[in-house]
Amino acid sequence: MASNPPRYLSVANSIEESIRTLPPHSLLPTEQQLSKQYNVSRVTVRAALDLLENNGAITRERGRGTIVCPPKITRHLEPFISFEKDLQRQNIEYTTEVHAFDTSIVPPDAVRKQLQVANGERVGRLSLVRWVDNRVICHELRYYPSKIAKKIDPILIEKNDAKEVLENAIGARVQESHWVSEIRSPSATAAEALKISTRTLVLENSYLWMRDEVHPVEAGVITYRIDRCRLRFDSSISQNF
Repeated sequence: MASNPPRYLSVANSIEESIRTLPPHSLLPTEQQLSKQYNVSRVTVRAALDLLENNGAITRERGRGTIVCPPKITRHLEPFISFEKDLQRQNIEYTTEVHAFDTSIVPPDAVRKQLQVANGERVGRLSLVRWVDNRVICHELRYYPSKIAKKIDPILIEKNDAKEVLENAIGARVQESHWVSEIRSPSATAAEALKISTRTLVLENSYLWMRDEVHPVEAGVITYRIDRCRLRFDSSISQNF
């Protein structure tokens, strides 16, 4: 005989249903009030709220309480559509904040191989975060061959499409894109930028952009908060498949 699910799951489901009728940033009842409402202990309520917070439905702020989060944004996984173009197409307002830009750093070994640079050769690195509705959504580390890095103006990237800034710098279009996606714990750098613990799971996209079949122009790692962002991929089946 199957055992009954933990009580906190049904409480979480009930709270989640009520959240759907509330506008973003609404304040939920206190733990004590929810405990009385559902006739359960505060430990059970706390476990239900932990689950909802991990799923991105709510956030808890010290001194204020439990708040309904805005809906997750949808990031379409299409090889050549940038973050900027994707959100503009959805009429979603966003902010880009450049954290650091270095034109001469020793890259991680994986990036060195992607960019096809020799051991000890330096590259450029750009660190930035994206914000939607005053919530940080993702952190990006972008690496460029040194000759390209010297042509990149980080100020332009805060106001323009980073892919277009790159293409203007190289005087050509990006022709190839390679992606690897993985759910994992974030690096210390990404965790700090995303304001989460290094124990929190994130979606990490490692990518490489090519000017043509033999010339890499940018490699990077984009780390998404999965409690604030969902991914979508649309495709049609070829008749010749």
